[in-house]
Amino acid sequence: MHIRKIIEGVTGTVRSAAAAISQRSSNLFAGPHEHHKVRRLAVVSTAAAVFIGTGATAAWALSNSNQPATEATSETAVVAEAPAATTEAPAAAEAPAPAAEAPAVEEPAAEAPVPEAATTEEEPAGPVDIDVSDIDDEQEANAVLIIEAGKEKGFDENGWAVALSTAMQEAKLYNAASDDVPESWDYTDSDVHYEDHDSVGIMQQRPSMGWGSVEELMDVSTSAGKFYGTLDDVDGWEDMSVAEAAQAVQVSAYPDYYAQWEDLAWDIIDAYESAS
Repeated sequence: MHIRKIIEGVTGTVRSAAAAISQRSSNLFAGPHEHHKVRRLAVVSTAAAVFIGTGATAAWALSNSNQPATEATSETAVVAEAPAATTEAPAAAEAPAPAAEAPAVEEPAAEAPVPEAATTEEEPAGPVDIDVSDIDDEQEANAVLIIEAGKEKGFDENGWAVALSTAMQEAKLYNAASDDVPESWDYTDSDVHYEDHDSVGIMQQRPSMGWGSVEELMDVSTSAGKFYGTLDDVDGWEDMSVAEAAQAVQVSAYPDYYAQWEDLAWDIIDAYESAS
């Protein structure tokens, strides 16, 4: 709207200036030919003023021209140019760059549950069942316990033979109680019993001599383990006869009696190894 008013003002000024020039030119030139040239000059000047300069500048340039028409038509006429109006809009502020998106964090894939391996518990092997002539089932069961106690202690067949011969001589392979030690009856199912001081169990060991408690000595495996432990302390027992090794442990009043059971001891060992 402001620019339009400026242009209208300039146009009015130019028209006034052109009318004045036209009047003055009529007075200066006499003939119709010259009058035509002046009108042409006025029209050209007016057009130049409208399209090139402002109204004030054009009016000044034309109204102050006292030169002849021939000079006015020369190409040396200079019209001052008005400064060009700036119509460009200010550059819009650049929008801030969008913030970089944080990289997506991948959640670890859930591991498939590993199925538990089926556990197959092995049932403990039952007692070895041996069959030996001249002894009954109770004696055979006790003989197996004596051998396996020796295996746990690290003894071989020679040690087993010494222990079996001793058990046969002392209690005939029975877990015998003693009437002199009433407590001994609480730990056995056997009907066999002996009365020799406080001797009890499969090896007829005496609690009063430091072999252990009555309960321990009435357990066949424990009693046999104590025998093996003492045998292991005898220097060179491996080179002794079965009877000599047994006597070294038991310190019996009848050392030669152990030898009579050596053959039976080896029969029991053969039966055990065959059954195993």
